[in-house]
Amino acid sequence: VIKESGPPHMKSFVTRVTVGEFTAEGEGNSKKLSKKRAAMAVLQELKKLPPLPVIEKPKLYFKKRPKTILKTGPEYGQGMNPISRLAQIQQAKKEKEPEYVLLSERGMPRRREFVMQVKVGNDITTGTGPNKKIAKRNAAEAMLLQLGYKASTPLQDQQEKVRASCHDAHILPLS
Repeated sequence: VIKESGPPHMKSFVTRVTVGEFTAEGEGNSKKLSKKRAAMAVLQELKKLPPLPVIEKPKLYFKKRPKTILKTGPEYGQGMNPISRLAQIQQAKKEKEPEYVLLSERGMPRRREFVMQVKVGNDITTGTGPNKKIAKRNAAEAMLLQLGYKASTPLQDQQEKVRASCHDAHILPLS
């Protein structure tokens, strides 16, 4: 700002902008406006310059690093939460994320059964469980199996967990 004049309610500012050997001044009722007008004037001068010669830069080729984990292999993510596993696989394939829908809720308040559906592309599977979380997990697991992935947790372990949880709750397992 090289000049500031006028009464407090109606100030006028003059700003000088310098770019290399080019200089211009701009005037306005605010510092911002005067600076903008000065910059526009310098730009008009710079536009009159001839274009710079184009210099071809040698193209640098970078080796793409291989992805550390192939999320499309059938063994990927064993021992992992099937919901996360399915989402990560879809991201790795650069496809839409899985869509979950609660299909139904049936049974008495203390013995509810939830049915959750998951859609991945044109594939649809469902899962059931005593709560929405387990129903969603079972739907994701079913989808993984349908897509050709190995079970997130070996079936033997799942049966052991069911037996253990039934034992803890004093319920006899069906098998």
